[in-house]
Amino acid sequence: MASLTQLKTLPATESIISGITNADDLNTATYAGLIFVLTSPYGIAIDAALEFADASPIPLIGIFQNSDLEDILYVSEQIPLFAVLLNGWETQGFINQLRERLPMHIKIIKIAHMCDGNPKMNYQNVDFYLLGGHVGEQLAPNWTLLEHLNMENVFLSGNWADDTTPPKVAKKLLGFEMNVKMMV
Repeated sequence: MASLTQLKTLPATESIISGITNADDLNTATYAGLIFVLTSPYGIAIDAALEFADASPIPLIGIFQNSDLEDILYVSEQIPLFAVLLNGWETQGFINQLRERLPMHIKIIKIAHMCDGNPKMNYQNVDFYLLGGHVGEQLAPNWTLLEHLNMENVFLSGNWADDTTPPKVAKKLLGFEMNVKMMV
C-alpha cells in the first residue's frame, strides 16, 4: 500500500486526502475530502464538518456514495465545497440532474471503478475522475491499460496493492487520492 511519503514524492501535482474529520488534518493535501457516507468508518456528520469547514486553508471535496440528490445539494449549501465526488453507481441521468442544480463553481468528480477492466470515463457533466475501487478495496491496477488512457483530469486512488506506480502513468495523472487513515 502506498504511504504518505511515497505520495508526496510522486510527480503528479495534486492530491486528495479523504476521510478528514478535524482541522488538524487539513494541511496534508491539496484538497480535503469529507466523506458524507453514513456507513463509512471514515465518514463525518455535517455538524462536525461545519466546525472547521469555513476556516479550511484548502479546498473541500464532499464525498458521496449513491446519495439522494437532495442530500448532496443540502451539504453543498452548508459547506463551501470545491467539488462533489460521486463514489457510487450514479447514472448519467443523475449526474445531469446534479449539474443542473449544483452551483456551477462546484466541480463534479466521478469514480471510475478500476475493477471493471475498462473504467468508464466518458460521462457528460463530469470535470474530473477518480480511478479507484469500492470503499476499502485494495487495488491491483492494470498499469498497461492506464498507460494508454488520457489521465489529465484523473486522480488515482492510493490504495493499490504494490508500492510502485510506473512513471509513464504517474506523469500523466492529475494527482492521487488517499484516505487519511492510511497515513498513520
